[in-house]
Amino acid sequence: MNELDLQQNEQKLAPIHLGASSWTFDGWRGVFYPEKLPKTQYLAYYIRQFDTVEVNASFYAIPAPATLLAWVESAQPGFTYALKAPRLITHERRLVDCETPTRAFLDALRALGDAAAPALFQFPPDFTRRLYGRALAAFLDWLAQETSDLRLAVEVRAADLMTPAFARFLAERGFALALVDREKSSDLFDAWLELLGAGAPSFAYIRWIGDDRNGPQGDRELQVLRDEQLAQWAARIERLARRGVEVFGYMHNTYEGHSPASLRRLQNLLASRIPLPVWPPAPPNAQLSML
Repeated sequence: MNELDLQQNEQKLAPIHLGASSWTFDGWRGVFYPEKLPKTQYLAYYIRQFDTVEVNASFYAIPAPATLLAWVESAQPGFTYALKAPRLITHERRLVDCETPTRAFLDALRALGDAAAPALFQFPPDFTRRLYGRALAAFLDWLAQETSDLRLAVEVRAADLMTPAFARFLAERGFALALVDREKSSDLFDAWLELLGAGAPSFAYIRWIGDDRNGPQGDRELQVLRDEQLAQWAARIERLARRGVEVFGYMHNTYEGHSPASLRRLQNLLASRIPLPVWPPAPPNAQLSML
């Protein structure tokens, strides 16, 4: 991408999608969900509040076709699900003999159609370059050939993989490095930003986790305010959006204690910097019905 292309991209404002790490928290009842809302209606209510969600359930098992269909039918246009790759692939088999379950997971992503956000392959802290580097490189080379029609992000937690060099490796294969705000994790935002003009995919995948070991307990209220970090991320998201990079960001309860409230705080900071679309969007005939 040349300098003229960068200038033209900076004049555009790419979409920004912000959501939570799941919609299934019973602790949100009475503080986010109405007190008497049946659990079967959690998703429908959530969809009216935010336009994307990270699906943690797929980490434990690939969703059944009927479940995927129900999610698609529940989602109004513009809503997306970010599925996490099954732990069988990343944590249990450690990429050994994983072609079949990986293809099954990719088929699930394709079944979501337009309701699919970028998917996440998350690796554990002990999945290091020293021990698994060759297997990881071979798997990602193979995965790149299988997923030209999909958007994928990769999260690593081992220090010898949280590097600009690995970010470049991912970008060269069309994958995004998951940008994670987590205690004791490297901040690779600047390294990823430098790659945007050198072939990196035109989306960013952000996860706000905070201190998931010793941080807020419970998920009903704000307990640790991260004002400085949220302000920094608002500025970063603005930079990405002005560069034409579509943003998908997912907030965890552990970040401040109650992810819906944290998301609203971040949205307010963003709204003071750039225009944000209204969600949910008004039906096409809404304006006509008022005439």
